[in-house]
Amino acid sequence: MGHAAGALRSLPCLIPPPVRRVRICLIGDTHGFVPGLEAALGACRRHAPDLIVHCGDFLTSPFSPDPPVETIELLRAEGVEVIYGNNEAYLRDWATPRWMATVAERRRRPDSPEYFLSLIEKGQAKLSAADLAWLRALPAELSLDGARQGDVYVCHGMPGNPFATTWDTNPAFTPDFTAEEIDAALSHATVASADLILCGHTPGPTLLRTALPNGREALVVRSSGHLPGEGPGPWYQGICVLTDRGGPLSGFARWSIEFEWAPFEPRDPNWSGLATSPTI
Repeated sequence: MGHAAGALRSLPCLIPPPVRRVRICLIGDTHGFVPGLEAALGACRRHAPDLIVHCGDFLTSPFSPDPPVETIELLRAEGVEVIYGNNEAYLRDWATPRWMATVAERRRRPDSPEYFLSLIEKGQAKLSAADLAWLRALPAELSLDGARQGDVYVCHGMPGNPFATTWDTNPAFTPDFTAEEIDAALSHATVASADLILCGHTPGPTLLRTALPNGREALVVRSSGHLPGEGPGPWYQGICVLTDRGGPLSGFARWSIEFEWAPFEPRDPNWSGLATSPTI
């Protein structure tokens, strides 16, 4: 027995060292429903992520169903990585030199924004000076290090434009982009090198491959927004859990992706704002 034990001790270790794997939870389009954001954050925490990302439209323009300060305080307290979406773009850009360019970009869509633009000033007035400063400091996009440096890109609608998307489009809300415009958007360095493109601007989950102008492919993961309940039942806020599986696979193939719905009860289930849908 002693000889056999000695032989076993001399064998090389065949168990690979532990691999550091990254887990990202994605939230989007909570639209100012604080209970929905709370439910999404709770669902994310149960997955023990390394990072929680909100890809925009955490408020509704011009008015949110719950006080905007509560959403902003919650995002900041939870250490969420946040970008702004189309709903926040109006609130942050009103009364700044960016306003006319923001409205011009929105007006490229077939659906008119004129019915709510006159109310943006009143919506912005519901933000404190500190919250407005925080909103104006948010980026429009993020480049994150997941399985490798810069392999995860985050935007709201599409690169360079929070008001529209080129993926799973609805003609009623999509500008007539030229092929050159789309190629330019997907050729940005942080997009061209990404394996995952995380975005929102959608009421339901979407997962699809997209060809990049440089010959690579990326996987577009659109977060799941929220679904109003039917009758007295709960509403649901979507999250997406992305986990680097490691191993021999490369690119987006090494990531597992799970969509999940978190139930919540809105404070006012009868609330109806001017801008609760992607049409804003």
